[in-house]
Formats: sequence, structure tokens, C-alpha cells
Amino acid sequence: MDNGTSATDIITYIGIPLAVLGVLPILYSFVRAILVQRSIRRTLHRHGLLDSSITRGSLMEGIVEVELPRCTITPLDRDEDPEYWKLNSHQVFLKGGSWSVFNWNTLVTGRQLVRCQYKDELRVPEADIDFEDLIAFLLDRGAVPDPKGWRLLKSIGLWTPTGTALLLPPRGISGTVLKVATPDNADGLLSLQVDWKSEWDTRGSFSLPPFWVRLKQPGSGKLLADGKETMGEPETIDIKDDVSDSQDDHEPQAQDISRDSTLVTETTSDTEISASQPLVKLIEEGKLHVTSRPNDSVRFKLDGDRVHKVLFEDEELPTGEIREMASAGETANLWFISAASSLSQSLESELWNFTIPNQITSFVKRKSVPCGVMVLLGILNDDDVPPWSSPPPSLQDSVHEVGERMRQDMYERQLENAMPPAQAAEARRVRMMRSAHEFHNQHIARQKAVREYEDRRLVEAIQSSRLENGTVAQATLAYLIAEKVVPEDYTTKDLALAVLYLMVVDNAKATLIGDILERWALWSQFGGMQKVQLELLIKNKVAFCYAAALVAVVYHAEAGDSNPSTDMLECLKSWKRVRLG
Repeated sequence: MDNGTSATDIITYIGIPLAVLGVLPILYSFVRAILVQRSIRRTLHRHGLLDSSITRGSLMEGIVEVELPRCTITPLDRDEDPEYWKLNSHQVFLKGGSWSVFNWNTLVTGRQLVRCQYKDELRVPEADIDFEDLIAFLLDRGAVPDPKGWRLLKSIGLWTPTGTALLLPPRGISGTVLKVATPDNADGLLSLQVDWKSEWDTRGSFSLPPFWVRLKQPGSGKLLADGKETMGEPETIDIKDDVSDSQDDHEPQAQDISRDSTLVTETTSDTEISASQPLVKLIEEGKLHVTSRPNDSVRFKLDGDRVHKVLFEDEELPTGEIREMASAGETANLWFISAASSLSQSLESELWNFTIPNQITSFVKRKSVPCGVMVLLGILNDDDVPPWSSPPPSLQDSVHEVGERMRQDMYERQLENAMPPAQAAEARRVRMMRSAHEFHNQHIARQKAVREYEDRRLVEAIQSSRLENGTVAQATLAYLIAEKVVPEDYTTKDLALAVLYLMVVDNAKATLIGDILERWALWSQFGGMQKVQLELLIKNKVAFCYAAALVAVVYHAEAGDSNPSTDMLECLKSWKRVRLG
């Protein structure tokens, strides 16, 4: 070349630098892979995963491959392992490692390869766990289901938005315990993320296990004004067949036939009513027949959708005595668990694994008790309900009829005075016989009017407008308070809890209450109440009041629309296993 440069010089001064520049990315990837691998190994060591993982780097590509164990986890033994109630002291704070916040039984089922270019991409494999076991464990720790989250998960399944909360911390605390997470693969399993803080721990080994319920014996602190703890028992009333048996046919009198003195009202008052026995005493008497050891509470657990046995406790410790519930009947058992489920927020543990049957939920929402029946039972007054009955017939003679009868009697007496003695005596005898016959006919007519009015009043009561079940429960509670069957500070919820305890210790009462509820549901569904059903309520008015309390608590629970049990159970059936990461 003219300037004295040769091809060798060009290669030396231009080609070699260009070649070096071409190798620099490879060198950069090489160095970065080494640094990332060292950083990942330090991270794995810090989280206690180094010994169980395998790391290798593709230095030319700048990628670090990490093989991490994939685990299947199950909760520890609740009663035997104290670590069940503790948080993991070696929690993994990497992505996918939220499950390590708790201590688990861990079984390695395989390995998962994670490819990382940066240490921030390192992700711990999600753990497989039985969905029901996970929910039961978190509920046992004190978590509370979020109705909106379960409803959303039931509706759209795997498309549920990431971050949707399924379980919340114990009541009154903000945060999220269990939420939907982004899956790390597309294998069709639901991915979840869990979180827990030590300040959320409100339960321990002393608490009831999940899906168990404790009922404490009613009575403590519930006193009447006279210092006696009282509740009532179902009462038996005999219906009179005819009010005319007690009347004198020879001296008929006009009978008061006002709305408050009809046949049915009379049978529910005065001497026909048995004395109400305090429920606390009734429960104690029932306990004497079914237990022999001191006890102050019971606990039970669902077996399917029924309660088969109840365990007695003394100071929250089992006494070893068991009460079988099957003999009370299917209806009583179903209503027992339905009411307990509705009241479970007031109890120590909630029955998240039970859904109230549709036939009961639809029944409690229907207006079914006629207002006239409540009046006939003596639970409400006519002033408390809309007009429902026709006015009673008048049994008094009119002024004109009385005056005409007196004038006729005076005229006949004057004629008798003008007659010879023998003829006057005969005329007087005829007049008195005619008068007695007229009085007898009037008496028969009055009794017929009474019976017709009573029959018509029964029909009108059955056909009268129906009341909400909540209104019926409030009225029956007020009646029990007025009769000193329950303390004045009792609420419908208190009464329902007491009734549940009564059903445990007295199968006869439980069967009676279940029979009333069954008949109640039947007339609610099929055309209204019949006379025979009204007679049943008249004979067992207090038992009807008890049944109304159970209906009311289910009614209020369903009206709140906040029970996630139905949606949660559907989701547990849809996903047997989930990924927790």
C-alpha cells in the first residue's frame, strides 16, 4: 500500500479489537452466570434449601439451572405435635414459598427445574396439599371465610382474579390469610398463596377442633326478677267438646260471646294449661336420666349431614359419656344441626362444613302462620294484628222483644185474675210451660249461634293473613317471657340455644319439636294450615314457641346472605388438591 500499511497491520489493529469486542458478550454472560449462580447459592443457603437443591450454570448462555424438590404437605397432628400451633422458624421468603410459614409433614414427590437469568427469577416449587385439609387447618388457626371470594371462585373457577381473598384473619383484623395466586404452570390445578402473622394466633390446643361445636348449658346469669332461673316445657291441653255441658238448662242466661271468650281461647287459658316448669330444672331432670357424671356443656361434630352422638363435658373436658341423637328422629336431627349452624357464629366454633337444605331455607322465608291462629293461641291480641274475624252475633234480646214479652205476660196475668180459681190455675200452668219452652228454645238457639261462631272463627283464623316467621318468633318469645317461662333478658338467639340443649337431654321433647316443625313445613308448602294442625299447636303451645325460635334463627341467618358454607363446600368438591405457593 502507498501509506506503508499492510494486511497484517489491518488485521492487527482493526481485526483483533473487533474480534475481542465480539467475544465480550460471551465473556459477560460467562461472568454474569458465575455471579448469579453464586448469588443463588447464597440465597438457597440463607433459606436452608442449598442441601436439597442442585445448581448448575450454562456459562455460554448465561443461564443458571436450579433443581428444587417438589413437596406434598399435610398438617401435623393437632393433639400430639406442639409445632402444629407454631410458625416455621425457617420460613422461605422466596416466590412460591408462602406455604413454609407453617410447619408441615413434608414428603418430597419429585424435583422441578427452574431456569434463571437473574436471582430475582428464583422461585420455590409450589407444594401440593389436600384442599379440605388446608381449609380445615387454617380455620383451626382462626381464619374466617370470605363469602365474596368463595362465591367468585365457585362462579369462574381457574379464571378467578389473582389476589381474590378466600380466607381472612380472625374477626376484626385486616389482612388476607389465603388468596388466589398466579399458577407457575398450566396443569389445571388451583394455585393459592397463604400468609399468617403471629399476632393473628387466637386459638390453641385448648380450642375445639374444626367443625366441632360446643353448647353450654343455659341458666348461668339468666335469672328472673324473683331470682329463679326458669324456662318452660311443652304443655298438653285438652280441647273442650261442648261448652253447654256446664250450663243449667233450666235457668238459661245470655252468654258473652266476645272474641276473647270463644271456644279456642278458653281452651288455652284457665285450668286447662299445665304449669310451666323451669327449663333449667327440666334440663337438669333430663340430665339425671342420661348422665351420671357432673357436666356443664356438650360438644358434637357432623357426621355427613347429621349429628349421631353428643359428648358431655365438664369444664370443657370430655366426661366420657355420650348421648345418641338418632332416636329423636330425622326431622329433629336436621333442624338441630340447621339451627346450630345458623347460631354457630355465637358458639365457639362455626359449622363451615354444613349447608342448610333448600327445603328448610325456602320454608323459613315463607309467611306461614296465620295471624288469627296467633290470636286463638293467646300469643297475640286482636289489636296486634290486622282485622281477620267477623263480629260475634248478639245473644241479648232486643228491647222491643223484652217489652213485648212483658206486656204479654202482664195481659195473661190479668186474664188469670178474672178467671175462676180452677180455670186460673190451669191457665197459669199453661203459661209457665210455654215460658219454659220458650226459654229452652232460646238456650238452644244461643248455643247453636255460639258453635257456628266458633266454627266460623276457626276457619277465619286459618284463612287470615300470614305473618313473617321473624314476627312469629318475637311474639312467642314475648309470650314466654310474660308467662315467666324464660327470663326477661332472653333474646330469640338465647331461647334457640336453650332449646338445642333441651333437645340433647330430652329426646321426647326433641321429637315433639321436630314433629311440629315437620307439620309446619307441610302446611306452609301445601295450601295452608288445617284444623287438625291448629289443634296440635293448641295442645303444645310452648313447644310451638320453641320451634318458632329455631325457625327464626335459620330465617335470620339466611336473610343475611353472608354464610359462605354452600360456596365453600362446592369449591372443596371441585378441587380435591391445590397448589400452595
